[in-house]
Amino acid sequence: MISLKKVSTLFLSLSILAGCGIYSFKGSIPDHLHDVELVTFKNLTTEFAVETDIEEALTERMLNEQLLSLSAKESPDSHIEGKINSVTDKPNSFDESENILEYRLEFKGEVIWYDHIRDTELFKKPFTVFGTYFSEDENALRSEDEQLTREDAYDETIEKLIDLIIESMTEEW
Repeated sequence: MISLKKVSTLFLSLSILAGCGIYSFKGSIPDHLHDVELVTFKNLTTEFAVETDIEEALTERMLNEQLLSLSAKESPDSHIEGKINSVTDKPNSFDESENILEYRLEFKGEVIWYDHIRDTELFKKPFTVFGTYFSEDENALRSEDEQLTREDAYDETIEKLIDLIIESMTEEW
Protein backbone atom coordinates (compact mmCIF):
# COMPACT_ATOMS: atom_id res chain seq x y z
CA MET A 1 0.00 0.00 0.00
CA ILE A 2 1.31 3.46 -0.92
CA SER A 3 1.68 5.81 2.01
CA LEU A 4 0.21 9.30 2.09
CA LYS A 5 3.74 10.69 2.54
CA LYS A 6 4.94 9.06 -0.72
CA VAL A 7 1.88 10.31 -2.62
CA SER A 8 2.39 13.83 -1.25
CA THR A 9 6.07 13.79 -2.19
CA LEU A 10 5.28 12.51 -5.68
CA PHE A 11 2.56 15.13 -6.17
CA LEU A 12 4.84 17.93 -4.95
CA SER A 13 7.66 16.78 -7.26
CA LEU A 14 5.36 16.62 -10.28
CA SER A 15 3.95 20.06 -9.49
CA ILE A 16 7.41 21.57 -9.31
CA LEU A 17 8.50 19.91 -12.55
CA ALA A 18 5.34 21.00 -14.33
CA GLY A 19 5.81 24.56 -13.11
CA CYS A 20 9.43 24.64 -14.27
CA GLY A 21 8.52 23.09 -17.58
CA ILE A 22 6.21 25.88 -18.60
CA TYR A 23 8.38 28.75 -17.42
CA SER A 24 10.38 30.61 -20.02
CA PHE A 25 11.74 34.08 -20.63
CA LYS A 26 9.91 34.18 -23.97
CA GLY A 27 6.59 34.53 -22.12
CA SER A 28 7.52 38.00 -20.93
CA ILE A 29 8.46 39.36 -24.36
CA PRO A 30 5.61 41.02 -26.28
CA ASP A 31 3.76 38.29 -28.21
CA HIS A 32 3.83 40.11 -31.55
CA LEU A 33 7.65 40.13 -31.68
CA HIS A 34 9.39 37.12 -33.19
CA ASP A 35 12.84 38.42 -34.13
CA VAL A 36 15.35 41.11 -33.35
CA GLU A 37 18.22 42.74 -35.19
CA LEU A 38 21.30 43.56 -33.13
CA VAL A 39 22.71 46.84 -34.38
CA THR A 40 26.38 47.43 -33.58
CA PHE A 41 26.62 49.92 -30.72
CA LYS A 42 28.13 53.32 -31.48
CA ASN A 43 31.49 53.64 -29.79
CA LEU A 44 32.06 57.26 -28.78
CA THR A 45 35.18 56.33 -26.80
CA THR A 46 38.80 55.53 -27.49
CA GLU A 47 38.33 51.95 -26.21
CA PHE A 48 39.24 49.83 -29.23
CA ALA A 49 36.59 47.32 -30.38
CA VAL A 50 34.31 47.62 -27.33
CA GLU A 51 31.29 47.81 -29.65
CA THR A 52 32.29 44.55 -31.34
CA ASP A 53 32.85 42.80 -28.02
CA ILE A 54 29.40 43.91 -26.81
CA GLU A 55 27.76 42.74 -30.05
CA GLU A 56 29.44 39.33 -29.86
CA ALA A 57 28.46 38.84 -26.20
CA LEU A 58 24.87 39.94 -26.84
CA THR A 59 24.60 37.69 -29.90
CA GLU A 60 25.88 34.71 -27.93
CA ARG A 61 23.47 35.36 -25.05
CA MET A 62 20.49 35.85 -27.37
CA LEU A 63 21.28 32.54 -29.07
CA ASN A 64 21.70 30.75 -25.73
CA GLU A 65 18.58 32.23 -24.12
CA GLN A 66 16.46 31.82 -27.28
CA LEU A 67 14.42 34.91 -26.40
CA LEU A 68 13.88 35.98 -30.00
CA SER A 69 15.31 34.82 -33.29
CA LEU A 70 18.15 36.93 -34.57
CA SER A 71 16.85 38.57 -37.70
CA ALA A 72 18.31 38.01 -41.11
CA LYS A 73 15.33 39.78 -42.69
CA GLU A 74 15.42 43.17 -44.33
CA SER A 75 12.60 44.30 -42.01
CA PRO A 76 12.99 42.78 -38.53
CA ASP A 77 10.20 42.97 -35.94
CA SER A 78 12.52 44.88 -33.59
CA HIS A 79 16.08 45.98 -33.09
CA ILE A 80 18.46 46.72 -30.24
CA GLU A 81 20.94 49.54 -30.56
CA GLY A 82 23.06 51.53 -28.20
CA LYS A 83 26.01 53.73 -27.67
CA ILE A 84 28.97 53.73 -25.35
CA ASN A 85 29.61 57.30 -24.25
CA SER A 86 32.54 56.66 -21.96
CA VAL A 87 34.91 54.00 -20.72
CA THR A 88 36.87 55.09 -17.67
CA ASP A 89 39.37 53.60 -15.25
CA LYS A 90 39.11 55.17 -11.81
CA PRO A 91 40.88 54.39 -8.56
CA ASN A 92 38.46 52.44 -6.39
CA SER A 93 40.35 51.62 -3.18
CA PHE A 94 43.61 52.58 -1.51
CA ASP A 95 45.93 51.19 1.14
CA GLU A 96 46.95 53.07 4.30
CA SER A 97 49.74 54.83 2.34
CA GLU A 98 47.23 55.98 -0.27
CA ASN A 99 48.59 53.64 -2.95
CA ILE A 100 45.92 52.41 -5.34
CA LEU A 101 44.88 48.83 -4.61
CA GLU A 102 41.95 48.49 -6.98
CA TYR A 103 40.53 50.22 -10.04
CA ARG A 104 36.96 50.47 -11.27
CA LEU A 105 36.43 50.09 -15.03
CA GLU A 106 33.17 51.82 -15.92
CA PHE A 107 31.09 51.93 -19.11
CA LYS A 108 28.40 54.58 -19.52
CA GLY A 109 25.95 54.79 -22.37
CA GLU A 110 22.45 54.05 -23.54
CA VAL A 111 20.57 51.08 -24.95
CA ILE A 112 17.30 51.10 -26.92
CA TRP A 113 14.95 48.30 -27.93
CA TYR A 114 12.72 49.44 -30.78
CA ASP A 115 9.50 47.73 -31.94
CA HIS A 116 9.14 48.11 -35.73
CA ILE A 117 5.67 46.55 -35.82
CA ARG A 118 4.14 49.11 -33.44
CA ASP A 119 6.68 51.83 -34.29
CA THR A 120 7.61 52.50 -30.68
CA GLU A 121 10.49 52.25 -28.24
CA LEU A 122 10.02 49.33 -25.87
CA PHE A 123 12.72 50.79 -23.67
CA LYS A 124 15.41 53.42 -23.75
CA LYS A 125 17.76 53.10 -20.80
CA PRO A 126 20.90 54.86 -19.77
CA PHE A 127 23.42 52.49 -18.26
CA THR A 128 26.42 52.59 -16.01
CA VAL A 129 28.08 49.21 -15.51
CA PHE A 130 31.44 48.41 -14.01
CA GLY A 131 33.97 45.79 -13.07
CA THR A 132 36.95 46.00 -10.76
CA TYR A 133 40.58 44.97 -11.04
CA PHE A 134 43.70 45.18 -8.92
CA SER A 135 46.63 47.49 -9.51
CA GLU A 136 49.81 45.92 -10.90
CA ASP A 137 51.44 46.19 -7.47
CA GLU A 138 48.51 44.47 -5.77
CA ASN A 139 48.37 41.70 -8.39
CA ALA A 140 52.10 41.10 -7.86
CA LEU A 141 51.34 40.26 -4.22
CA ARG A 142 48.65 37.72 -5.13
CA SER A 143 48.71 34.23 -6.53
CA GLU A 144 47.80 33.87 -10.19
CA ASP A 145 44.35 32.55 -9.24
CA GLU A 146 43.64 35.59 -7.04
CA GLN A 147 44.71 38.23 -9.55
CA LEU A 148 42.16 40.48 -11.23
CA THR A 149 43.34 42.22 -14.40
CA ARG A 150 41.79 44.96 -16.48
CA GLU A 151 40.78 42.27 -18.98
CA ASP A 152 38.84 40.49 -16.20
CA ALA A 153 37.10 43.75 -15.31
CA TYR A 154 36.37 44.41 -19.00
CA ASP A 155 34.72 41.00 -19.40
CA GLU A 156 32.76 41.50 -16.16
CA THR A 157 31.55 44.91 -17.30
CA ILE A 158 30.33 43.60 -20.66
CA GLU A 159 28.58 40.72 -18.89
CA LYS A 160 26.78 43.18 -16.60
CA LEU A 161 25.66 45.21 -19.62
CA ILE A 162 24.31 42.10 -21.35
CA ASP A 163 22.52 41.11 -18.12
CA LEU A 164 20.91 44.56 -18.00
CA ILE A 165 19.71 44.27 -21.61
CA ILE A 166 18.26 40.76 -21.14
CA GLU A 167 16.58 41.73 -17.85
CA SER A 168 15.09 44.81 -19.52
CA MET A 169 13.78 42.71 -22.41
CA THR A 170 12.16 40.15 -20.12
CA GLU A 171 10.42 42.52 -17.71
CA GLU A 172 6.71 41.95 -17.46
CA TRP A 173 4.75 43.77 -20.13
